[in-house]
Amino acid sequence: MGMSMGMGLRLRLSTALSLRHSLEMKLGTVLVMRPELRLSLKVYKERENICTKLYSQALKQGNVREYQRHGMAFEFALVSRKDVPESIKKQCGRAFSHCLFSGWDMMLGRREYALSKGSWLLFVIYDMYPEMPEKVVEYAAVHERGEMITLGNHNLACKLEFAIAAKEKRIRWYMGWIEEHCPVQFAEAFSYDTHLELPDSDELQRLLEVFQSSEKACYVRSMIEEFEWPYSVLQRLSKYKEVNSKIGGIITRVLGEGSFNLDSANFTIKNLLAEAEKVVSRCLEEIRQRGFKRYVSLPRINALWRDQLTALDTIFIETLNRKRQIMSQRDYLQEHAEVGFVNSLPREGKLSRNFSEVLPFI
Repeated sequence: MGMSMGMGLRLRLSTALSLRHSLEMKLGTVLVMRPELRLSLKVYKERENICTKLYSQALKQGNVREYQRHGMAFEFALVSRKDVPESIKKQCGRAFSHCLFSGWDMMLGRREYALSKGSWLLFVIYDMYPEMPEKVVEYAAVHERGEMITLGNHNLACKLEFAIAAKEKRIRWYMGWIEEHCPVQFAEAFSYDTHLELPDSDELQRLLEVFQSSEKACYVRSMIEEFEWPYSVLQRLSKYKEVNSKIGGIITRVLGEGSFNLDSANFTIKNLLAEAEKVVSRCLEEIRQRGFKRYVSLPRINALWRDQLTALDTIFIETLNRKRQIMSQRDYLQEHAEVGFVNSLPREGKLSRNFSEVLPFI
């Protein structure tokens, strides 16, 4: 027994020394070359303060639940939407998670190592929608558990969530509930088609074994890999894909055609801004009139929207430059004084590059 303890101690020391050596070798490079990671860590730590307070509050109120089904055992906190910042609700919807990890591990660029060694806090906003059924709360918690055991792979976490619903013969009911109460999230669930793109089996197994015993890891892996969408759900997927293609066509056509109206140095800056918003309003109005809002898949539309708004902004900037060249400085500054100094289109409201911020205007 003494020999076993000695070998275990040497093994831990060896691992610690190896990690320390790696840190010393990379530290200089990190401090010089990766300021963006330090900024990301600052934002991450701010969110961490919020999440730790929420979890502590849930513990005090007896709102930390245990889940023990289908080969998984974990805890998650029930929190109220009034206590969760808007930024988290917008980004994550009815459930979210946070990993408490060592900043050094992430600074060294070892994301998987940091996430696998950290402690995860899982949350479900139990009143995100009116009268959320208990099963909806459970499936949302399973999704966050999936984020944890796959080290943040949203795609695989979705597949695990729906695999559990299918195992309990509730997949059609569950998908129907999501489509009725949070259609935007329903569209997002299908943003990567049917989630059939899986990592290499050995890679997936390695990820799962970080948090599971080998036997449990194999069980979770089989649920993810063997899950197949019912045909009725795949029909809905086809509908969402078709409509999102049409939404993309509207955005490209209306913003593309409308952008030419900005290409005039005769407009005042105030009129240029008004014209840009008018073009975008026309685009959003067509999406609304055709009843497409509920089908919007943000991962599909965001990139296209950002590209089109950037193109519109480029024309706006080029027009400003031409105005500056042909106008007297006094007149140019006077036009600016009417609207406040601008050198590009605003990035909020209807002119936001983030389509999730534009949705309320549809």
